[in-house]
Amino acid sequence: MVVAATMTVAMALPARADTTIKSSDGSVEITVPNGWREGKPFGPAIKLVATSARGGIVFVRLVNKQDFRDLKSVADASIARLKKNMPDAQPKVEDIKVNDKPAIRVSIEGTQANGQRRGFLLTFFETPGLYVDVAAMARASAFKAEEAVFASMASRVKVLGGSASAAPATPAPPSSAPGGPPPSARPPR
Repeated sequence: MVVAATMTVAMALPARADTTIKSSDGSVEITVPNGWREGKPFGPAIKLVATSARGGIVFVRLVNKQDFRDLKSVADASIARLKKNMPDAQPKVEDIKVNDKPAIRVSIEGTQANGQRRGFLLTFFETPGLYVDVAAMARASAFKAEEAVFASMASRVKVLGGSASAAPATPAPPSSAPGGPPPSARPPR
Protein backbone atom coordinates (compact mmCIF):
# COMPACT_ATOMS: atom_id res chain seq x y z
CA MET A 1 0.00 0.00 0.00
CA VAL A 2 2.84 2.40 0.89
CA VAL A 3 4.63 1.56 -2.37
CA ALA A 4 1.48 2.25 -4.40
CA ALA A 5 0.96 5.58 -2.61
CA THR A 6 4.58 6.57 -3.17
CA MET A 7 4.37 5.72 -6.87
CA THR A 8 1.13 7.67 -7.22
CA VAL A 9 2.67 10.76 -5.62
CA ALA A 10 5.85 10.43 -7.72
CA MET A 11 3.82 10.16 -10.92
CA ALA A 12 1.68 13.16 -9.94
CA LEU A 13 4.72 15.42 -9.47
CA PRO A 14 5.79 17.33 -12.57
CA ALA A 15 8.93 16.01 -14.26
CA ARG A 16 11.83 18.42 -13.96
CA ALA A 17 12.95 19.39 -17.41
CA ASP A 18 16.25 20.40 -18.88
CA THR A 19 17.14 24.08 -18.49
CA THR A 20 18.36 26.47 -21.18
CA ILE A 21 21.03 28.98 -20.19
CA LYS A 22 21.62 31.94 -22.49
CA SER A 23 24.72 34.13 -22.48
CA SER A 24 24.25 37.70 -21.28
CA ASP A 25 25.10 39.06 -24.73
CA GLY A 26 22.64 36.73 -26.48
CA SER A 27 25.35 35.10 -28.59
CA VAL A 28 25.05 31.51 -27.40
CA GLU A 29 22.88 29.19 -25.33
CA ILE A 30 23.16 25.70 -23.89
CA THR A 31 20.48 23.32 -22.70
CA VAL A 32 21.73 21.59 -19.58
CA PRO A 33 20.32 18.51 -17.85
CA ASN A 34 18.11 18.69 -14.82
CA GLY A 35 20.17 19.57 -11.75
CA TRP A 36 22.66 21.81 -13.55
CA ARG A 37 22.67 25.55 -12.90
CA GLU A 38 24.09 28.69 -14.42
CA GLY A 39 27.51 29.83 -13.29
CA LYS A 40 29.33 33.12 -13.75
CA PRO A 41 31.55 33.52 -16.84
CA PHE A 42 35.14 34.37 -15.87
CA GLY A 43 36.50 36.08 -18.95
CA PRO A 44 35.32 37.94 -22.06
CA ALA A 45 35.68 34.95 -24.41
CA ILE A 46 33.80 32.66 -21.99
CA LYS A 47 30.19 33.25 -22.92
CA LEU A 48 28.51 30.98 -20.40
CA VAL A 49 29.19 28.56 -17.57
CA ALA A 50 27.08 25.75 -16.11
CA THR A 51 27.76 23.64 -13.02
CA SER A 52 26.42 20.36 -11.70
CA ALA A 53 25.78 19.27 -8.13
CA ARG A 54 28.50 16.60 -8.59
CA GLY A 55 31.13 19.25 -9.21
CA GLY A 56 31.12 19.25 -13.00
CA ILE A 57 31.73 22.53 -14.79
CA VAL A 58 31.04 23.27 -18.45
CA PHE A 59 31.90 26.50 -20.17
CA VAL A 60 31.44 27.68 -23.72
CA ARG A 61 34.05 29.89 -25.32
CA LEU A 62 33.70 31.57 -28.71
CA VAL A 63 36.79 32.46 -30.74
CA ASN A 64 36.83 34.54 -33.90
CA LYS A 65 38.02 32.45 -36.86
CA GLN A 66 40.46 35.20 -37.85
CA ASP A 67 42.49 34.43 -34.73
CA PHE A 68 43.40 30.82 -35.64
CA ARG A 69 44.46 29.01 -38.79
CA ASP A 70 41.90 26.21 -38.41
CA LEU A 71 39.92 24.13 -35.92
CA LYS A 72 42.89 21.88 -35.18
CA SER A 73 45.02 24.87 -34.16
CA VAL A 74 42.32 25.96 -31.67
CA ALA A 75 42.33 22.46 -30.15
CA ASP A 76 46.14 22.36 -30.11
CA ALA A 77 46.33 25.69 -28.24
CA SER A 78 43.94 24.42 -25.57
CA ILE A 79 45.82 21.13 -25.22
CA ALA A 80 49.08 23.05 -24.80
CA ARG A 81 47.54 25.16 -21.98
CA LEU A 82 46.32 22.03 -20.19
CA LYS A 83 49.64 20.20 -20.63
CA LYS A 84 51.50 23.18 -19.18
CA ASN A 85 49.55 22.83 -15.93
CA MET A 86 49.26 19.00 -16.02
CA PRO A 87 52.56 17.68 -17.39
CA ASP A 88 51.63 14.06 -16.56
CA ALA A 89 48.48 14.17 -18.70
CA GLN A 90 48.24 12.26 -21.96
CA PRO A 91 45.51 13.77 -24.15
CA LYS A 92 43.34 11.49 -26.25
CA VAL A 93 42.29 13.34 -29.42
CA GLU A 94 39.56 12.08 -31.72
CA ASP A 95 37.64 13.36 -34.70
CA ILE A 96 33.90 13.24 -34.07
CA LYS A 97 30.70 14.82 -35.37
CA VAL A 98 28.61 17.37 -33.50
CA ASN A 99 25.20 17.87 -35.04
CA ASP A 100 26.47 16.08 -38.19
CA LYS A 101 29.41 18.49 -38.59
CA PRO A 102 33.13 17.74 -38.08
CA ALA A 103 34.45 18.35 -34.57
CA ILE A 104 37.44 17.50 -32.40
CA ARG A 105 37.12 15.96 -28.94
CA VAL A 106 39.96 15.85 -26.43
CA SER A 107 39.85 13.79 -23.24
CA ILE A 108 42.57 14.45 -20.72
CA GLU A 109 43.15 13.58 -17.08
CA GLY A 110 46.10 14.60 -15.00
CA THR A 111 47.54 16.16 -11.90
CA GLN A 112 47.58 19.95 -11.76
CA ALA A 113 50.53 21.90 -10.39
CA ASN A 114 48.64 22.28 -7.09
CA GLY A 115 48.46 18.46 -6.73
CA GLN A 116 44.76 18.13 -7.54
CA ARG A 117 43.74 15.56 -10.13
CA ARG A 118 41.16 16.66 -12.74
CA GLY A 119 39.59 15.33 -15.86
CA PHE A 120 38.67 17.41 -18.90
CA LEU A 121 36.56 16.73 -21.96
CA LEU A 122 36.97 19.43 -24.61
CA THR A 123 34.93 19.59 -27.79
CA PHE A 124 35.72 21.99 -30.63
CA PHE A 125 33.52 22.75 -33.61
CA GLU A 126 32.99 25.65 -35.96
CA THR A 127 30.20 27.90 -37.15
CA PRO A 128 30.41 30.61 -39.79
CA GLY A 129 32.94 33.09 -38.42
CA LEU A 130 33.55 31.35 -35.08
CA TYR A 131 35.24 28.42 -33.42
CA VAL A 132 33.32 27.04 -30.46
CA ASP A 133 35.09 25.44 -27.50
CA VAL A 134 32.86 23.48 -25.12
CA ALA A 135 35.07 22.57 -22.17
CA ALA A 136 33.89 20.32 -19.35
CA MET A 137 35.88 19.49 -16.25
CA ALA A 138 35.56 17.86 -12.86
CA ARG A 139 37.74 16.58 -10.06
CA ALA A 140 39.04 13.10 -10.86
CA SER A 141 36.60 11.54 -8.35
CA ALA A 142 33.59 12.97 -10.24
CA PHE A 143 34.91 12.93 -13.82
CA LYS A 144 33.89 9.38 -14.76
CA ALA A 145 30.39 9.90 -13.34
CA GLU A 146 29.98 13.09 -15.41
CA GLU A 147 31.78 11.99 -18.59
CA ALA A 148 28.68 10.84 -20.52
CA VAL A 149 26.90 14.12 -19.76
CA PHE A 150 30.03 16.07 -20.71
CA ALA A 151 30.14 14.24 -24.05
CA SER A 152 26.59 15.38 -24.84
CA MET A 153 27.14 19.05 -24.01
CA ALA A 154 28.55 20.20 -27.36
CA SER A 155 25.42 19.07 -29.19
CA ARG A 156 23.38 21.09 -26.68
CA VAL A 157 25.07 24.39 -27.65
CA LYS A 158 23.42 26.81 -30.07
CA VAL A 159 25.29 29.82 -31.41
CA LEU A 160 22.64 32.52 -31.83
CA GLY A 161 24.48 35.58 -33.08
CA GLY A 162 24.20 38.59 -30.82
CA SER A 163 27.71 39.92 -30.28
CA ALA A 164 29.28 36.55 -31.11
CA SER A 165 30.96 38.01 -34.17
CA ALA A 166 32.71 40.45 -31.86
CA ALA A 167 34.29 37.70 -29.77
CA PRO A 168 37.57 38.91 -28.25
CA ALA A 169 40.68 38.44 -30.33
CA THR A 170 42.54 36.66 -27.56
CA PRO A 171 41.29 33.82 -25.38
CA ALA A 172 40.65 34.56 -21.72
CA PRO A 173 43.77 33.85 -19.67
CA PRO A 174 42.83 30.79 -17.61
CA SER A 175 44.30 30.02 -14.23
CA SER A 176 44.37 26.84 -12.21
CA ALA A 177 41.45 26.06 -9.98
CA PRO A 178 42.46 25.37 -6.40
CA GLY A 179 39.49 23.03 -6.09
CA GLY A 180 37.10 25.70 -4.93
CA PRO A 181 33.38 25.28 -5.37
CA PRO A 182 31.69 25.94 -8.69
CA PRO A 183 31.05 28.45 -10.22
CA SER A 184 34.20 30.23 -9.08
CA ALA A 185 36.36 27.40 -10.44
CA ARG A 186 38.44 28.34 -13.44
CA PRO A 187 40.11 26.15 -16.05
CA PRO A 188 43.83 25.57 -15.61
CA ARG A 189 46.53 27.04 -17.75
